[in-house]
Amino acid sequence: MTDSTSSIITVWGYHGTSAEAADLILREGFSIKPSRYHWLGDGVYFFQDAPLRAWEWALRRYSDPAVIRSLIHLDEDCMDLVDIKWFSLIDEMYPLYLAWYEQMNWPLPVQNLERKAHGLDCDFFNYVVRTMNEDMKVRIRAIRGVFMEGERILPNSAIFNRAHIQIAVLDTSLIQESSLIETPGGIR
Repeated sequence: MTDSTSSIITVWGYHGTSAEAADLILREGFSIKPSRYHWLGDGVYFFQDAPLRAWEWALRRYSDPAVIRSLIHLDEDCMDLVDIKWFSLIDEMYPLYLAWYEQMNWPLPVQNLERKAHGLDCDFFNYVVRTMNEDMKVRIRAIRGVFMEGERILPNSAIFNRAHIQIAVLDTSLIQESSLIETPGGIR
């Protein structure tokens, strides 16, 4: 749902979790928990417009899976990696990130895509958001990106069967409403 007269994009996001956590979220709201498995830094993660993908994700992790559907307003404070606008900034920030690690004499975080551990991605986006907020006085409240996962649908195809748009909400006030959705038929 895009309004061409506004800079706000409104999307449905689907958050896979356990039934117990879903109940808590619906009562008390979402909370941000850091994790090295996050792609876009620390935030609350949603599959955009993909309830079945969220169910599939929850089923692999929980014996009592649940999916919450949330209406999310992405405004000019969203680092939207679906378009090319932000990539020149990312190109500028990566050498600064590397220099910061070198100055601190720390090893770079591990990226293990086979185990779905995105330590480098997560840490880099946390660095970018922190630097932009503190040094550049630019507030980033959400990050959205496309992820190519799964298998190619045809030999040499550029289309993958688990590709999706992921949203990391860094400011939960962007989440306008949330509700539990029914289990889609055939997913269990």
